[in-house]
Amino acid sequence: SLVSGEAMGNAFRQHPGPAIYAPNQTPVTDDLLEVGLLVAFGMIGFSFLLIIPGIRSWERLWATIRVFVTLFIGASILVSNFGFGWYTDKICTRTQYKANVNPPDSPQEIQAVVGLLIGLRGINITLNEVDCGLSSTPYVRPFPGEKILYTEQFFWSNPWSQGRFGFGRYAGRFSQTFQADEFRGTPYPILWVAEYFTFDGEGLRWGRKFRQAGWYTHIFMWLAFALYLVSILLFIYVIRQGALFMLYMGLILCLAVFTYGMVIMNTTKMTIPFQDGTLNPQFGWSWWLTLVTGVFSVIVSIVILITNYIFPRQVAAFFHHTLIEEDEFFAVQDDELTTFDDQTKLKTGTFERRGLSRYRKTRKLSRGASAHRSRLQEDIPLTTVVISI
Repeated sequence: SLVSGEAMGNAFRQHPGPAIYAPNQTPVTDDLLEVGLLVAFGMIGFSFLLIIPGIRSWERLWATIRVFVTLFIGASILVSNFGFGWYTDKICTRTQYKANVNPPDSPQEIQAVVGLLIGLRGINITLNEVDCGLSSTPYVRPFPGEKILYTEQFFWSNPWSQGRFGFGRYAGRFSQTFQADEFRGTPYPILWVAEYFTFDGEGLRWGRKFRQAGWYTHIFMWLAFALYLVSILLFIYVIRQGALFMLYMGLILCLAVFTYGMVIMNTTKMTIPFQDGTLNPQFGWSWWLTLVTGVFSVIVSIVILITNYIFPRQVAAFFHHTLIEEDEFFAVQDDELTTFDDQTKLKTGTFERRGLSRYRKTRKLSRGASAHRSRLQEDIPLTTVVISI
């Protein structure tokens, strides 16, 4: 006979009852959005690696360079846009754990690494208890039954408005979140750092400045991402136009990092004191990654434009294009201008016909590498033909 579900649930139990498990509280150590973006681009790159064996000869190398450079630029733009690494610093210090739990300079102080990560849409504050080696005696954890590892985020976006001064219902999102964390009992070092972003007066407007910098910079980042997508489409059809949009994208990225630096530097330098040092935030990995990506895009686009002008056939082969149209133009010599008589008949004129222009219209080749080579050999040479009428 079949065993009922209740009997199976009570198997190997002396006193049958509901299964109750202890809570498993796991701290968040990574930004899920950043990890998701990296995994998405990684999956695209891995999928391309699976089809590499089906690509012939040198086209395999050219396709690998094109795909991974494209993925690097796109991932850099999105990860920097949503990352908390524009302005960062950390310090290992002795500090009070929670307010009204242990007074300063008491034996119950903890040693921990306090980190500040500032992004375009908010800040991320971390607290990790470690042995900093700040005393001659071995560090003894004052709270052995608790693992002190916190990651708290405070946002000023959605909405981006500053709000009224204070922590009321009309205050900004950052101030309201700060007040909610005070009632929740967030560790004191995290509140100590976050409080500096709630000041908005007497020359201490760090929260306002970082919010403004994030607002302008994130607009430039989205514009750069839109140009990035357009450049990918244009590279499929017209190499020169794709390189131009790639150049615009690189300039926008450089403008984004310049704007962020100008806005946050136009205020008093942020310093957050602790017992054993001071937090002095500096430009972080997101700022430098955006700058490197912008400069790299500008350099690559200029190289493509120059090589496409000097070696159009080689550049067309690199992008898996073929030449399909000739660019013709007709010019009349100044000493033999074409005129018409009363009967609208053409009298005289000299026309110049150029076989192919250096700026070519191209399309994607669909017949394979062998057809590509034969098409290039049959191409019309760059010559000038004079036709007299």
